[in-house]
Amino acid sequence: MRKNSLSWITGLLFGCAVATFTACDNDSNEPMGQGEVEFEITDAPVDDASVKSVVVTVADVKVDGQSLAGFTKQTIDLKAYFDGNTKILGSAVMDARAYSNVALVLDLDADAQGNSPGCYVLGQDNVKYKLKSTTTGKTDIILNQSWRAAKDTKTKIVMDFDLRKAIRYSDDAAVRYSFVSDNNLQAAVRLVAREQSGTLKGSFQESSEVNAEKIIVYAYKKGTFNATTETQAQGTDGIYFKNAVASAEVKDGLTGKVYTLAFLQEGDYELYFAAYSKNSSTGRVSFDAMLQSETRVDGTVASIIKVKAATSLNVSTSIKGII
Repeated sequence: MRKNSLSWITGLLFGCAVATFTACDNDSNEPMGQGEVEFEITDAPVDDASVKSVVVTVADVKVDGQSLAGFTKQTIDLKAYFDGNTKILGSAVMDARAYSNVALVLDLDADAQGNSPGCYVLGQDNVKYKLKSTTTGKTDIILNQSWRAAKDTKTKIVMDFDLRKAIRYSDDAAVRYSFVSDNNLQAAVRLVAREQSGTLKGSFQESSEVNAEKIIVYAYKKGTFNATTETQAQGTDGIYFKNAVASAEVKDGLTGKVYTLAFLQEGDYELYFAAYSKNSSTGRVSFDAMLQSETRVDGTVASIIKVKAATSLNVSTSIKGII
């Protein structure tokens, strides 16, 4: 009798423990109030001098499969938003909890005014080249990145559209430009919570022997850069520097050459600089060589750059020559 009682009590306690654990597990993503979520879009540069604009029409924004309340169709020139500048797509009050993904739904055929096409590249010759995809009509870019809406405050979610990874060029004049494969297109867009990201602002001094048409800086997670593969065209889409987290063009500033790498998630990064040359007949630029660089943080040479959330870090880079 005593043995049966102990067994019954033990079973009861075990059952309660399992029930409690299960309840806690099920409640881990229960809404804890509500908060406003704002969705923004930005871009990284396209390494093609013949491209004047890259226009996309966002027909819908979905969160975990549900359309964003109040969203209206928008046509956007992505090249107008770079170096930390963003275009606000829309906002909504949402349950304060974790979410699994965000989807950008692009209308390939019609823009916000009903004109054709909906997504296209505008060349320097002012000719529109429709961006084709593996699908027709609409294409979904699903960003499988978890994030959390905060309670009683505004959460800003940024979608960083890396144009050089998202678009491929064709020698066929009937096609000219198209979106890359579905997998590569999804990989070309990063989803970042603005409050959890940081920015690198760099000053830049170039050696006279470089004389490049264009210089691009690439940010890689520490230890992920492989010179052999990254400086080659990878896959059928021919993507260079495919595993770079972010990139930016080195440009002329008020006091010299500068670059900005925005919306980097907190962590350790390495910076790599590449020179591009221009084809005089086509006007397009292509990868030429890696550059030997030295980057300093607070006057100290640093091969690893630590990025902290909600922080802007100033760095200085000098180019020593061509590798």
